Amino acid sequence: MSFFCYRIAYLFFWLLAFGLLPFSKKLRLGILGRRGLLLRLKTAKATWVSKGLSSSPYWFHFASSGELEQAIPIAEEIKIKDPSASILFTFFSPSGQRGVVLEKLRRQKAHKALPWDAADYVPLDLPWQVRAALNILTPKALILINREIWPELIFQSHQKQIPIYLFSAFFPLTKSKMLKVWRPYLKLLKQIGTVGDSSTQLLLGTEASLNVISVGDTRIERVLQRKELQSSTPAWGTFLTKRSLFVAASLWDEDFEALKPVIEKIAKDFPEWRMCLVPHEPTEALILKIKAYGKEKAILFRRFSHFLETPDDSSPLIMDRVGLLAELYRFSQLTFVGGSFKSKVHNVLEPAAYHNAIITGPFIQNSFEATEMNQLKQGLQSVKSSEEALQVLLNPLSNASFLKSQGIEAYQYLLKRRGAAKKYCELIS
Repeated sequence: MSFFCYRIAYLFFWLLAFGLLPFSKKLRLGILGRRGLLLRLKTAKATWVSKGLSSSPYWFHFASSGELEQAIPIAEEIKIKDPSASILFTFFSPSGQRGVVLEKLRRQKAHKALPWDAADYVPLDLPWQVRAALNILTPKALILINREIWPELIFQSHQKQIPIYLFSAFFPLTKSKMLKVWRPYLKLLKQIGTVGDSSTQLLLGTEASLNVISVGDTRIERVLQRKELQSSTPAWGTFLTKRSLFVAASLWDEDFEALKPVIEKIAKDFPEWRMCLVPHEPTEALILKIKAYGKEKAILFRRFSHFLETPDDSSPLIMDRVGLLAELYRFSQLTFVGGSFKSKVHNVLEPAAYHNAIITGPFIQNSFEATEMNQLKQGLQSVKSSEEALQVLLNPLSNASFLKSQGIEAYQYLLKRRGAAKKYCELIS
C-alpha cells in the first residue's frame, strides 16, 4: 500500500469509526480520551522542564497493557543511565491506560518511583495530529514496542531526523504478509531488536537491508520485577496454602469447554487439589455458566468475592475480580493458560515466575516464549484436545516431584533470558 493510499484509508476508517461511537464502549473511550491531548502534552513538557529534566523526551509508544510491560524495563534502564532524561509513554487503546493506572498503584504501594514522566494516548496517525505532537515534543528518540508500526508517525519522525527504534519486536509467521506492507516504514528505523531469532530471520527475509538483531524480550524482566514488587502476603493467601492449587487462567468459553473433563477429574479424584477458574473477562454470563456446570457435576464453586468475605480451605473458586491473577500465582503450582483453545494464548511468563508447571491449548504461535518453552520442553506443554489435556495433566496432578521439576524448569527459562533491557538501552544513541 502506498503512503498516499494509507493516509486516505486511515482517514476514512476514523470517519467511519465516529459513526460507530454509540455502539462501542472501547471506541468511545479511545476517542474521548484523546480530547485535549495536545494541551496535555504541552503541560507535561513544561512540568518536566520545571523539574530540571530534558525538554526532549524519549518517546515510548506501545499498543496496550501487555506492551507496557515491555516498555517499562527499558525506560528504567534509561533513567539509571541518565537521571535527567524525560520519558513519555503513549498507548493506543484504553487497556493501555488501565495498565498505566494499575502500575501507578503498584508503585505507590511499593514506594517505588515511576519510570515515566508523562503517559497519555498516542495521537491518531493523521498528518496534522502527528505533526502537532512532534512539534510540541521534539523527542530525542522514538521507541516503538513490539509491532507498533504507524506509517505517519514513522515517516514524519524520520523527516525530522528523530532516531526511531522498534524493540521487543515479535513477528510470527502469520504476520509475514503484513511485513511486506510495512517494509517501506521498517526501512526508516535506525534499529530493530527482536525477542528471538525467528523474528529476526522473518524480518531479514522480508528486507535484507534492515538493521535488525536478536536481543530478547523485556517482558521477562518485567514479570520478575513485578514479583519483587509484591507486598506482604494477603490475608486470604493463607487459606490457599492448605492444598495444592490448580489455576485455569484467562479463560474464554472455548478454554472452559475444553477443560471440563479436567475440572471434573480434579474435583472427583484429587481431593488434595483445589481449583480456581479465572475468566479472561469476568462477565456474569461466563460465571453463571461455570456455576451451572459445577452444579450439574456436584462441584460447588464459590465466587472469589465471596471467598474474600469468608475464606475457606477447600472450595473450588471462580475469580470474579480483576487484577488478582498475579497474586494468585504466588499460591499455585500448576496453571493452564487460556486463550490457547480460542486463537491466542495469554501470558505464560507470570506463572513461570512463580515456579508453576504450565499447560496450554494448541494456539500458542502468537507467543514467542510459549512456543519456545514448548519446543524445548521447559516447563510448558501444549495440548490439542480435551482428551490430551486430561492425559497430560494427570502426571503433574499425581506426581509431586515431576510437578516441582517442571515448575523449576519454567522459572529457569526466565532467569536464563533476563537482561534484555540493558542491551536495548545500549542500542539507543
